[in-house]
Amino acid sequence: MSDVLEKLLAVEKDAAALVVQAEAEAARRRAAAQARAGERAAEAVKTEAVRAAERITAARQALGAEREQRSREHGLSLAARPRDTKALARVIEEFVDKVL
Repeated sequence: MSDVLEKLLAVEKDAAALVVQAEAEAARRRAAAQARAGERAAEAVKTEAVRAAERITAARQALGAEREQRSREHGLSLAARPRDTKALARVIEEFVDKVL
């Protein structure tokens, strides 16, 4: 009977060792899966950062074009205003007379 008990004890030890190995393998696989998930998340963040940079660049270009258009329109509106060169000459003469 003790021979059977010894064999049973040996089988239990082997089973316990296999459980430890299985748990270690499961932990390794979980860690690998978490690492892959972290890499995917990091890649998604990088992709979103690139897209955000592209959107910012496009917005800056649109604002620059809008600013140039407003500047041209303002310049045209100033050029279209009537000029009273005689009144301007009088104001300049008065200013020079005061300063000098």
